[in-house]
Amino acid sequence: MAATVKDTVLDRHNSARAKHGVSNLKWSDELAKIAQGHTNSCEFKHKVEGAYGQNLGWVGWSGGSAPNAITTFGDMVTTGWYGEISKFTQWGVATPNMDNFGDWGHFTQVVWKSTYEVGCAYTTCDGGKAYFFECNYRTPGNYIGEFGKNVPRKI
Repeated sequence: MAATVKDTVLDRHNSARAKHGVSNLKWSDELAKIAQGHTNSCEFKHKVEGAYGQNLGWVGWSGGSAPNAITTFGDMVTTGWYGEISKFTQWGVATPNMDNFGDWGHFTQVVWKSTYEVGCAYTTCDGGKAYFFECNYRTPGNYIGEFGKNVPRKI
C-alpha cells in the first residue's frame, strides 16, 4: 500500500478519535496485509479470522473515470463510517440495543477506546468500476457489555 493511502486513512481515523478524547491508533502492517488479502478477492463480506475487528466499505461508479482512491478511502472513514455517529444514541450504555447495529457499528469501531492499531487496504473490483475498502482493528471493538466505557461522547 502506498504511504499516502496509509497516511490518509490513519490520519482520518485519528482525527475522528480525537473528537472523543481517545488515543491515536498506530498502523499495523500485519493487519493491512490481512486486509489486502481479503479485498483482493472482491467478495464484499466480513471475513475475520483472528482477534481483530473489521470495517468494510464499497464504492462504485457507473461512468467516467475512477475517483481518486486515496480521497475516496479517506471519505469512507470520515463521512461513511464515522458519519454513523448521527445514528448512535445510546451513550454510556454498556449493552446498547443492537437492533440497529448496522446503522452505527462502523462508527463505534472507529472510536472504540481500547483499540490501539489499525491496518487497511483496498482493491479495485467490478471490472474497474468499484473500490473495496477494508480496515482491521486490534483490539476489536463492539463487545457487548463494554460500549459504555469504550464509546465516549464528543469532547
